[in-house]
Amino acid sequence: MSIFRNIINWTIDVFRVWKRELNLAFHDQAVIIFFLVLCATYPVLYSLIYNTEVAHDVKVVVVDDNRSHLTRDFVRQLDATPEVCVMDYVSNMQDARRLMNEHECYGIVYFPDNFTREALGGGQGRVSLYADMGVLMRYKQMLSALTNVQMNVCSQLQNAKIGIVSGTVAESDGGIIENRQVALGNVSMGIASAVLPCILVLVLQQSMILGICVLRGGGRERRLRNRGFDPLAIDAGVGATIIGKMLCHWVIYIVPTVYVLQFVPMFFDFPQNGSTLDIVVLMLPFLLSASLLGQTLQVFVNDRESTFLVVAFTSVIFVFLTGISWPRYMMSDLWIAVGNAIPSTWAANGYIAIQSDAATLEQVSHNFYMLWALVAFYFVVAYMVERFICRPRYRRMQQYAAIDPDSPLKEEHRRNAIDTPNW
Repeated sequence: MSIFRNIINWTIDVFRVWKRELNLAFHDQAVIIFFLVLCATYPVLYSLIYNTEVAHDVKVVVVDDNRSHLTRDFVRQLDATPEVCVMDYVSNMQDARRLMNEHECYGIVYFPDNFTREALGGGQGRVSLYADMGVLMRYKQMLSALTNVQMNVCSQLQNAKIGIVSGTVAESDGGIIENRQVALGNVSMGIASAVLPCILVLVLQQSMILGICVLRGGGRERRLRNRGFDPLAIDAGVGATIIGKMLCHWVIYIVPTVYVLQFVPMFFDFPQNGSTLDIVVLMLPFLLSASLLGQTLQVFVNDRESTFLVVAFTSVIFVFLTGISWPRYMMSDLWIAVGNAIPSTWAANGYIAIQSDAATLEQVSHNFYMLWALVAFYFVVAYMVERFICRPRYRRMQQYAAIDPDSPLKEEHRRNAIDTPNW
């Protein structure tokens, strides 16, 4: 009977903590901004920055020191591609650079005077692309168009040589082997469709951590004003406190998660090839582990402002650890291990596999189980942080305040290197 009563009391404590955390969250403007407004605006802003995903008819100029039939044919094929528009021929590189500096064009295609001789004489004809790297999408399109035309011209020259050697007439179009590019998942081959799904997951994680740390900073400020006591604190066990907060954060983030991961891709026509139910199930352990990660990182927060230092320091690292810019299999064992400990790493890769490649939850089960493993891991870590670091700090603050009521403020002044007034 006592065990049953303890379970009921523990459940009541969890509910009281959940209710208290929910009340604090919706009565704090900063927390509302991080939990709700940030999730509503940041995904849209990021998507608008990368829109339009694919650039067409990027303007280039040509500097042709060879002036041969081969280079003219090369330029005609390049201008016929949807990616590039050849504005004009320029007599020298100085004029071409001036046009690029004035943003009249975004690339320079240069043919040296020995281009045809080398290409037809068994050597290697060289064509150079000078690109404005201000916008990566333009560079990608120029390089892609130039590469495709180069392969086509090489195929035509090879066909001509084979026809001459064999004594037959070679076909003027086509090659021995046809090269066809078929995009899977990211059909538009756009940067936003490749990058934004990962960013969307990271926005959810980082906004939650921001809000949790702000709540922690607010609680500590209340203790400074009240001699080490938080008048809004709930007298509950460590486990009940952590679980109550975690369930509160999970409830708050149900709507933002659906909006960010389902409606934002719909607004901007990102890949949506997966099952909504699979995404929801995958995000369940992700939100729980992100909440526990935030409750672990809050130990580094001493006031509301220091929250930005914690999250700003981790955000860029977390982006790279997902493998968005550098594949994870190329990372060292150290960084792979660090990335494995971040919920967004597993959630982002699982979400991309479901949304872009139409994977099922069973096919990303490894990510799903790893997220649950992180839930267990960070619960233990958050429990130890709360029990052995945070609560002893509170008790010491109360003990010192009982001796000297101004001691919390004195300690705050000392920590921030502020001259202590004559108390």
